[in-house]
Amino acid sequence: MKEYFDRNGYVVVPQLIPTELIDHFLRLYHQEIVPSRHPFFRQNTNRYEVNQLNASGYVQQAFLDIHDYQNFAAFSTCAKEIFCAPQVHQVLGEITGAATCHLMQTMLFDANTETPPHQDWWYLDSVPNGHLLAAWIALEDIDERAGRFYVLPQTMDIDLHSDTPDLPHSQWLQRIHQYVDEHRDRIQAPALKRGDVLFWNSRTIHGALPTLDPKFSRKSLTAHYLPAEYAFGNLFVQKDYIQYQEYNGIKYYRNQPDYSMMNRLKFRLKTAVYDSPVLLKTIRKVQTVIKGQV
Repeated sequence: MKEYFDRNGYVVVPQLIPTELIDHFLRLYHQEIVPSRHPFFRQNTNRYEVNQLNASGYVQQAFLDIHDYQNFAAFSTCAKEIFCAPQVHQVLGEITGAATCHLMQTMLFDANTETPPHQDWWYLDSVPNGHLLAAWIALEDIDERAGRFYVLPQTMDIDLHSDTPDLPHSQWLQRIHQYVDEHRDRIQAPALKRGDVLFWNSRTIHGALPTLDPKFSRKSLTAHYLPAEYAFGNLFVQKDYIQYQEYNGIKYYRNQPDYSMMNRLKFRLKTAVYDSPVLLKTIRKVQTVIKGQV
């Protein structure tokens, strides 16, 4: 498994998550989260928004950092049962050789948001780069018509930003998209079944295929893990100021807090400056200094 992962930048582990754990999680999701009018922070829009359902009753937006909701503690605890499951961390250890890995970020998808192709290291990674890894967890049998998750194997050495100092995020995404278009024959979109997990490296290009029929859901979880020996950050900054919490012996971090008017304003500002690398780097340096003094 480690040899395959190191060579290809991803690996699929079938039936890793027990059915009863998935059943419990989905039951809480439908009871507490879907009918809620609470604004949740969204992975695909970077905003706090209430649920928007499509014609088939699936939430159209993706949820970010579901593992520590203060208002839905039972739901988040169940999510951590999956993300911190011993069998998951056994596989993480086999792939990385690390004694333990920290949980850094999580996502939940009901419908497909058609995530554009990207590499995680722009957003979050180990420092030095390339050691963070992620897991895509199928909560149901993913029908091809729903728009499957995909990876481009052996793209860990693809660097489409370093040749242009201060390349805007939007232009970097365009470069990634062009690269994928030129190598579409290399796309791997496995037919993942309920409980299957796909692990990938932070530098592996990945994304989601288009939805072919919105009547099909794409219930899945994503988690990003950091081997404990490394510092956390991304391409631009090392975040030494973060503080971990712990669940069943696994340390975890949550970047996106629960909704408040102040948090809404803060992340609107963050989104507004995100495509200006110079300004973003300056803000990140100031945040590092401020938080390091707290």
